[in-house]
Amino acid sequence: MKVLVIGPSASGKSYVSRKLKAAGINAFDAEEIEGLENWYDRDGKKVPAPETADEALNGGYAFLWSRKTLSNFLARFNDVFVFGGSGNVIRMFDLFDRVYCLQISPELQRERLRNGTRPTPQMDENSDGLVIWGIGLKIWRANRTFL
Repeated sequence: MKVLVIGPSASGKSYVSRKLKAAGINAFDAEEIEGLENWYDRDGKKVPAPETADEALNGGYAFLWSRKTLSNFLARFNDVFVFGGSGNVIRMFDLFDRVYCLQISPELQRERLRNGTRPTPQMDENSDGLVIWGIGLKIWRANRTFL
């Protein structure tokens, strides 16, 4: 079975992925899949990863997955869990047998985003405050039935 686990920033995707992997289960953070994710400008051209959330937002950059790369990766496994998200993640749902969305309270999310142990803290806050990547998932979750 191929399973995708999505969720907003700090919802626990990486934590659950590490625990499953430690138990011997094929579990991968999307960032571990070479060539899957890249940043793009408004014209659809690849750009270097922005250094800050302000740069990403002001530049209108999109963080997107490659469908071809993901398809090729998934073909290597009968059973696999992929954890992560992107601006086009909803367009990848049909590649999976199941899709789950982790939830987190706004209070806990703020606490986790500000705890100082995040791998890219400069992407979690901008000049306006916290940046909640994946907030659109809340809208999707409210309007969809889980697979």
